[in-house]
Amino acid sequence: MINTVGKADVGRLMTRAFTLLVTGPMVIMLGACAVVSKPVMGEENTAAEETSTAKTVAVSESSDAPDVPLTEDILYDILVGEIAGQRGQLDTALESLGRAAQKTRDPRLAERATRAAVYAKRYEDALLYAQLWVGLRPKNQEAHESIAFTLMELQKPVQAALHFESMLALAADEKSQERAYRRVAAVLGRQQDRVAAVKVMRTLVDKDIDNAHAHFALAYLAVRTDDLDVAVGSATEALRLKPDWDEAALFKAGILVSQKDNVKAQAFYEKYLADHHDSVKVRLNYARYLVDIKQWEKARAQFLQVLKDSPEDADALYAVGLLSLQTHRLDDAAKYLEAALKLRPENQQTRIYLGQVAEERKDYVEAARWYSEVILGEHYFEAQTRLAVVVARQGDLEGARQRLHEIETQSDEQRVHLYLAEEQVLREAKRYKEALAVLDGALDAISADKDLLYARALIAEKLGLVEFTERDLRLVLQQEPENAQALNALGYTLADRTERYDEALELIQRALALKPDDPFILDSMGWVQYRLGNNGEAIKYLKQALSIRNDAEISAHLGEVLWIIGDRTQARTIWDEALENTPDNEILRGVIRKFNP
Repeated sequence: MINTVGKADVGRLMTRAFTLLVTGPMVIMLGACAVVSKPVMGEENTAAEETSTAKTVAVSESSDAPDVPLTEDILYDILVGEIAGQRGQLDTALESLGRAAQKTRDPRLAERATRAAVYAKRYEDALLYAQLWVGLRPKNQEAHESIAFTLMELQKPVQAALHFESMLALAADEKSQERAYRRVAAVLGRQQDRVAAVKVMRTLVDKDIDNAHAHFALAYLAVRTDDLDVAVGSATEALRLKPDWDEAALFKAGILVSQKDNVKAQAFYEKYLADHHDSVKVRLNYARYLVDIKQWEKARAQFLQVLKDSPEDADALYAVGLLSLQTHRLDDAAKYLEAALKLRPENQQTRIYLGQVAEERKDYVEAARWYSEVILGEHYFEAQTRLAVVVARQGDLEGARQRLHEIETQSDEQRVHLYLAEEQVLREAKRYKEALAVLDGALDAISADKDLLYARALIAEKLGLVEFTERDLRLVLQQEPENAQALNALGYTLADRTERYDEALELIQRALALKPDDPFILDSMGWVQYRLGNNGEAIKYLKQALSIRNDAEISAHLGEVLWIIGDRTQARTIWDEALENTPDNEILRGVIRKFNP
């Protein structure tokens, strides 16, 4: 309960109350009572404008404040209302402010009483004070918004629509109309009765059929009510009326993506960008979407187009650098990442990627330089771990292991990372038994970790211990039945090392359903089809895998199948191209020696 404020205290507080009343809208701590509490549909972009507009309106409307004597009773109600509002006692605040509003007919007090009633969910009272507020300030959009919200809560949508119409009619220009429609959509979007909300919005759209902002508001509301077909149609109509509206284009694209309709989403992006070549915002969004669906080449092309228009766009430079690394364009990767680093030298992750580029080039001195430049912070642990791997690749295996043992860890996740790094340097040195011993010890310390189990399974496969490989991969799948990586590894192992081809096929099919564009899973599917004697299917999957990732092992598999069916010229071409990129790959050289000594 709040402390009682006696009339004896009124004199002491008189000066403060008088100042509040004569200097503008009183600052009662009921900010959370606002009908629309947060920006929506991009409204954050206009928040500053609305704040400025609100101040202007407050100043201009202060002249309509009533000339009412500040009696002790009125001051008492105002002050109790303010204190109660500050303390969260909304019922007391409402009763006191409501009395003061009715006695003074001051629109500012009517507003405060309305907001208190809304926040307290006393909608009958809110309607009473909102009507008073609208009557006193009939050209105030917020007053009409408040009464419309209250009427919707009281399940009176027809009356609410009239006040929404008044609110929209008060918008003098296109920018004001856009803001007004956003606010209407925000109010309706929070209604429990979604059917009534959509019906009201359709009524408003029908009366303003040529207004793009009206259709966009309906699209937004339809998304909130999960009617995505209506949302797409309304966004499309908004774009027909306002063809260069990037925000509506992004909204429509987002709906198509959420419907998982990649074909329609891509077609829409391509058409919009063909018509609006300079739309950097939409192009960037499309490029990121292409990254999400792993269409690296198309994504890279879009980011490159952004760079033509904005050559110093650090985000685009960074993205092209990463995509160039992903597609094994190492010179481009280095060029774009270094350019991005010049613009944002504080980005430590860029240094790590540049180290990876150098590793891919087998320039381990350069890689070590980049990793050594990473300063203390969130990327330091990763850089130091990669530095140890580089030291091993330079021939100092024991020095690398010592470095790894000296790195301080803060969590089991980091400890697992170090175990895996040590396993990697031993595996790359073909010291498989020692790598297995490291992983055995790791799993004793961190029992049943799925990453350690997966790594041990692959080492066991290297040692020909197929039963142990299967055991660990099945333990991973017990923890994560939908682990596509483990499903694929087990399926490939069974296809490559046993004659359990049907079982292998089922596992790989499950993995492919989870990750249909993964080049390694596609390679496994091609390999098991080859083992089953389905050479045509095998070639189809292997070519698809190679188109996504230029990998030596995929090339080895595709070349073998082509050789077997008699297309030896094509097989040699594929092997020769792979040898140029990875001349030391053992699997590739082994296949070539086997078929073409």
